[in-house]
Amino acid sequence: MNALNLPEFKVIGTQENNHDILFTVEAKNPPNCCPECGSIFIYKHGKTERFVRDLNAFGKRVGINIIGNRYKCQDCSTTFSESYQSIDDRDKITIRLRNYIQEQSLKKPFANIADEFGISSTTVKRIFTEYVKEQEAQMIFATPRILGIDEIHLNKQMRAVFTDIEGLKVLDILPKRNKEDIIAFLMKLPNKDAIEVVTTDMWQPYKDAVLMVIPHAKLVVDKFHVIQYANIAMENARKSFRSTLTDKQRKQLMHERFILLKNKEDLTPQEQWNLQIWFVTFPTLKVAYNLKEGLRDMYLCKTKEQAIEYYRQWKSSIPKDMQPFLDITKIIDNWSTEIFNYFDYFVTNAFTESINNLIKHIEKAGRGYSFEVLRAKVLFGTKATIKPKFGEQPFGPMDNTFGNMLYGSFNYSPPQLIEGFGVSIPQLLKVIERDEF
Repeated sequence: MNALNLPEFKVIGTQENNHDILFTVEAKNPPNCCPECGSIFIYKHGKTERFVRDLNAFGKRVGINIIGNRYKCQDCSTTFSESYQSIDDRDKITIRLRNYIQEQSLKKPFANIADEFGISSTTVKRIFTEYVKEQEAQMIFATPRILGIDEIHLNKQMRAVFTDIEGLKVLDILPKRNKEDIIAFLMKLPNKDAIEVVTTDMWQPYKDAVLMVIPHAKLVVDKFHVIQYANIAMENARKSFRSTLTDKQRKQLMHERFILLKNKEDLTPQEQWNLQIWFVTFPTLKVAYNLKEGLRDMYLCKTKEQAIEYYRQWKSSIPKDMQPFLDITKIIDNWSTEIFNYFDYFVTNAFTESINNLIKHIEKAGRGYSFEVLRAKVLFGTKATIKPKFGEQPFGPMDNTFGNMLYGSFNYSPPQLIEGFGVSIPQLLKVIERDEF
């Protein structure tokens, strides 16, 4: 073994300075036949010289200058150069450096990796892109019973996120959330009849795609998004009311936005006291706050019938001057079937919302990562990634005669998928908490 730890080479020279080490090497076993026709009648047809990068050593960048030969076949006239098992021909790096860059490209900016090894950022990006394609080829899904579809705002654009609600796994993150992309993902899922429920928000393309690909599945609008509309109505009502106040009156409402948007059960004693004072002075705020909390309380109902009746009464209680809440009733009415389906299944996208917060945390820490890198980091870059697992390959009855075995006269079934691809959300939470991302 030589200093490079690359058995196919013999080191014939070494140069070193403060930053770099250069090894000059030649192959120990040159070719002995033509790769085209297999003829052994070949001869040297000139010298070649190649420079490649390797893993760093002793805190210095390593370069390898490979001295080789070109050959020509006497039988078929093919000319060829030496090839090496440990060298990546395309990117002028060793295979082991390529493997290392694949791993690091999910953890470090491309420019940092390029500087570390003395290669171009373009090379790092190409290695990353090819690696992601390899990983995507292994994304074999086990179709969930309850599929979650949500979205996240990344790099100034909304992206679709798919989750296995019961399995607590992220399945994929799409660059867009249009109908065509949602349909394309749903079509990749095997055994679509296994999907019973799809939880989503009130985004029409999600609904259209589900109805087209899995029309048997029940669509459930997640309660988080309905409550979110209640908060939006509260905020709009607060702003509208605040604009009518004098400067002196506004000073009485210090930090009112934070408190008014807070759930009643989460209020501190001091915040409860502040609310009571404000409600006496500004009864309009009391009406708005009670409407916001009243819509939240709809989700305490135990049956769909109770919830529908509760909503009817809540809607009728909205004063005519509370336009922000009247506006959201139009949205709720348009999605009433899907909203009230919740009370048949009581499933929620809560874990999808938590993964959205995680991805935003990762984006913030990355300071400018592209969507493609963020997606790859989440799906393939941590110990939370669960790769597909298969059981033993089952064989059916077969005839023991040699002839039948020779001609394949036996039944074969592909291995059974035990667990499909995904990213464990609880495990990803731990990875973030431990700063292991």
